[in-house]
Amino acid sequence: MESAEKITYDDVDISHFWNTSQNNTYEEFEELLKFISLTSIIIPVIYGLITIFGFLGNILTIAVVLLHKANRGITKYLILNLAIADLLYVMFCVPVKAIYPVLHYWPFGDIWCRIHTYLEYVCYFASMYILVLVSVDRYIALVHPIRAIMLRTKQHGYIALIALWIIVILGNIPFIFIAKEVNINPEYIEEQQMVCVIHFKDDTVSAICLFMFAYMLPMILLCVLYGHMLKVFLTGKSPAGQNNGDHSRLHANKRVTKMVVLVVTVFAVCWMPLQVIMLYTHVSKEKHSTVTFGSILYAANCLAYMNSCINPILYTFYTHTFRNSIKRIICCRKTRFPKRGSLSSVNRSRHSSTTSTSFMT
Repeated sequence: MESAEKITYDDVDISHFWNTSQNNTYEEFEELLKFISLTSIIIPVIYGLITIFGFLGNILTIAVVLLHKANRGITKYLILNLAIADLLYVMFCVPVKAIYPVLHYWPFGDIWCRIHTYLEYVCYFASMYILVLVSVDRYIALVHPIRAIMLRTKQHGYIALIALWIIVILGNIPFIFIAKEVNINPEYIEEQQMVCVIHFKDDTVSAICLFMFAYMLPMILLCVLYGHMLKVFLTGKSPAGQNNGDHSRLHANKRVTKMVVLVVTVFAVCWMPLQVIMLYTHVSKEKHSTVTFGSILYAANCLAYMNSCINPILYTFYTHTFRNSIKRIICCRKTRFPKRGSLSSVNRSRHSSTTSTSFMT
């Protein structure tokens, strides 16, 4: 059995760190007990709310995208897959996170430990790189509108998404083998001593590689793409080859791009603290069992998990079409299609077409 000193703990929680702290004073130990007692109530409530709102929000997003048949753009399918990845995360990953602050040990066994860790990283990488695909799609639509006619097709969108899911599903298989259930205190063979951990052979190299591929490299790519798109926003000029009749289309593309920038920015902000803490703890190889570090880690985890339920809120506040679709779904109302030959209905159809492009062009 591996000793606690050789274990590289998962970033899931800090509650099992307390068992490895043996050098605390009585005052520090008493402060830790109060902190553990407080977080055992607050953290499960927060994770529970994230699960509920994330589930409802992403289910509604999936319903809106599937029922929005008038739109044929590939952004629709990218948004759909992003919602599916977030939905899987709040269903299979976040609820399990609430167990540690309450029980302070892993009760589900070694097999589910490996599956849970694998699903967690699959959902995260899927969300991260779907956002990259959405940004590439926005870049082509805004900066290269002529090429976009040939490149932004439904077939190309399917190929990109299928390839992405295959790479993510296969690429994260190693987590099944490096995640394991271990006894945090080998001297006592009890269920209450078991925790689910990730055990890297080389902590520093593995942590740096994971940080680069899971966060830094995608962020660099996104910054480059949006740097080019920013020129279009600042100049206010149509890209070469685009005539005056395409100005409305360009304006719609800009609106969608702004929404995507907002979604990407929120994702980057939500996950940055946890990614930095993961890198620091793995590279420094220090055991942290202070209330300050525990508070920072819990806050970083809550912020990261919260991202899975934020996107539907952003869609709701940012786009008129999404709000109306939500209302129709909740009120069980059917969409009314305009009759042919009606001038007013044609105007309404044009208005609907314009607003629809503000969500899924």
